[in-house]
Amino acid sequence: MKICWLIIISSFLTISCNNDQRSRSEKETTEAKHEHEEAAVRLELNNGAKWKADSNTNSNVRNLQAIVEKFNSGNDKTLNAYHSTANALQAGVDKMISECKMKGPDHDALHKWLESLISEVSKLKRTTSEQEAAEIIK
Repeated sequence: MKICWLIIISSFLTISCNNDQRSRSEKETTEAKHEHEEAAVRLELNNGAKWKADSNTNSNVRNLQAIVEKFNSGNDKTLNAYHSTANALQAGVDKMISECKMKGPDHDALHKWLESLISEVSKLKRTTSEQEAAEIIK
């Protein structure tokens, strides 16, 4: 009788754990998709005007642009080159964030823009395909 109960309880636990893992995976996928869509919606224009940024932020953005321009003008389009560029961009983003002194709505808009950039840099760092990397760097 004890063995019968052990088998029943083990079976129940196994089934419920598998269902829980499947539910978590589906939930994580749905949340990730929702976050991506939400990030795209949250970035808004400033009534047609450019958002204002301080000199540190402008300098850091120019640095990020220079990293991408250097990559685009080079001939090395290997996966290692893409990953090196992603690492350089990540260092530039980290520097921008550490030097950020902005406040208010302009600051909020900057961080919404950064969320999207950070996501793309992260994808570029993780990619295992030169074709996918080329699409991301666009």
